[in-house]
Amino acid sequence: MGRIGADSVGADPFNTYTPTIWFGKGFGDLPDTLSWLRPVAVTGQVGYAIPGRRSTTTFGFDPDIGEITADTEFNPQVLNWGATIQYSMPYLRSAVIDLGLPEFVNHLIPLVEATLQTPVSNTLTSGTKTTGTINPGVLWVGNKFQVGVEALIPINRQSGTNVGVIAQLHLYLDDIDPHGIGRPIFGPAVQPASPFPRN
Repeated sequence: MGRIGADSVGADPFNTYTPTIWFGKGFGDLPDTLSWLRPVAVTGQVGYAIPGRRSTTTFGFDPDIGEITADTEFNPQVLNWGATIQYSMPYLRSAVIDLGLPEFVNHLIPLVEATLQTPVSNTLTSGTKTTGTINPGVLWVGNKFQVGVEALIPINRQSGTNVGVIAQLHLYLDDIDPHGIGRPIFGPAVQPASPFPRN
């Protein structure tokens, strides 16, 4: 949405509309000969970002010439795309085979995520090079929360020159307090199935 955030940090003064398709496929239906691949899942998304304004003009004063100047930047239409591949240790233990691994390992989901964008139209001031990151990481999934950490590795110089890190804490409010804030607004609360035994 436009006009959210400060101009000094580059917040856009216009809306961007992004129709998006999400998709995913789990491999729990593979035959027994490939049972070790059943915990694999692939997800992805493709979206087309359309700025609400074709260009943005900013005005300033140039003291060298003593005049007001105008700088016009074209706002490109961008293809946002990405995918993840993940391997669910909880699914491996509950639906394929219990290898007797430590309990901590049985809660892990190693994954690799790619987040990319390619300008495709109105690119006069932005270029047409694809930018993005490849993000290897791991999630630890519990009954009441999930934590995760991923490295952010730029795919090219235009995407950045340093490796970053992102972390996540996801609280399952309906499991923490089934009668509290996590309760559905309409209809009865339904307890989700869990691959982990409850204490």
